[in-house]
Amino acid sequence: MGNSVYDVLIMRLFFAALLVSSVLFFSPASAQDENPFQQWFKDHVKGTLLYKNFAHFHTTEAEQRTVRQEGIVRLEVDQTFQENWRFFLVPQWKADTANYTAGAFQDFRDTTLRDPYFYLREGYVKYRGDNYDATVGKQFYSWGTADGFNPTDNLNPRDYHDVPDREKIGIFSFAATYYPPDASITLVVVPFFTPSRLPMAHSRWSPTPNSKTSEDTSFGALGIPEGTTGKRREMPGKRLDKVQVGLRAKQTIAGWDVSASYFSGYNTQPVVRVVDTVARPRFNRMHVIGADFTTTSGKFEYHGEWAARLYESGRATSILPILLGGMYTMDYDWVKDLGLEHILWNLEYVREVTLRKKFNDQYRESGIFDRPFQNSILTRLTFKIDENNELYMSINWNIHYHRTDHHHDNWFVQPKFMHKFSDSFKVEGGWELFWGANNSFWGKWKRNDRTFAKFTYLF
Repeated sequence: MGNSVYDVLIMRLFFAALLVSSVLFFSPASAQDENPFQQWFKDHVKGTLLYKNFAHFHTTEAEQRTVRQEGIVRLEVDQTFQENWRFFLVPQWKADTANYTAGAFQDFRDTTLRDPYFYLREGYVKYRGDNYDATVGKQFYSWGTADGFNPTDNLNPRDYHDVPDREKIGIFSFAATYYPPDASITLVVVPFFTPSRLPMAHSRWSPTPNSKTSEDTSFGALGIPEGTTGKRREMPGKRLDKVQVGLRAKQTIAGWDVSASYFSGYNTQPVVRVVDTVARPRFNRMHVIGADFTTTSGKFEYHGEWAARLYESGRATSILPILLGGMYTMDYDWVKDLGLEHILWNLEYVREVTLRKKFNDQYRESGIFDRPFQNSILTRLTFKIDENNELYMSINWNIHYHRTDHHHDNWFVQPKFMHKFSDSFKVEGGWELFWGANNSFWGKWKRNDRTFAKFTYLF
């Protein structure tokens, strides 16, 4: 009963905050009483109000609730100075009913195990010259050309509290890009490490729920064996030799966009060191050498991406994930009889090659979110009905999960519908379904089938 009262209170406080914001900032004002701050706000601030509702069909041993609600208020402050300088800031307020949020503010490195209620999602200062730019602050990066999975994209950690709804986490970093003709060269320096947020031990999204583990640890998601005592994560120190560096060069050649990249840093998901009966998560130093390409031919778009991930000290298996795929467009002339404007079909295949097996026996690999697509087909169909209505069908088929001599197919299927009431307001809804054996990647969450609804208002 206490949890339900607490959940209702949190959501009521959230919606009360929305109402207060609307009264303060969005009420109409006549020209004569509009003050300079209101005018600046209209010119330089955009915002998003987002509400999510997830309704599961079953309870689980780890989590008895079936409905989770989440509310987000996000502002975007965008100010240009003297043409060359740009200031961009995205503060965010968040509340939910499943204890995925805790604490008023984030720490500087953003290392909390749960999301804070107030959060600086992104914020930087950027200078743009004639053929270069430089940026410092909390940023997002998107490397790679693939749609469903990007082996070369290793800079940003992710929030895995809700696995299908995972989001990137911004990182404090310095980036500089030089733009020669038909090319770009980007250098990224990350002085402080930020880990991914894994599901809590008592969450339905923990692959190995552990009722004996404290709720404020993420050990339940790391597969720590029974009978061991979990200690706090061992984070990379704030020293010069712990700085992470990324470099990417991109070039357009005869209609082909190709790039090569290198990353020297840490895996944002830990391995677990087990000595006697003590288990401690720590983060692996790795070197990632990658490349990608994309090109078009008529109605076809082709792309590929691969990255050799080499770990130091033998604490994890070094791997080479390879992705090949493409997209085909069926235009209006083909689909008008179906009442559609067009259909987009995206199809990708991912295969993982083992380069070097782990040889340090003190460490256990979690790998549950780090290596999900060892042999998988990913596909998405987009049916555009008109400018305001679209239907999506996304499927991930893991062809097999290998354990001893057994192979198990496992699936994730997401049909989704999107409707835009206006340029400012849209609604999305659908289902997320899981199949497979209990020891397969998607099968371990087969009691997590659910419906979802998302309401987004832009102002």
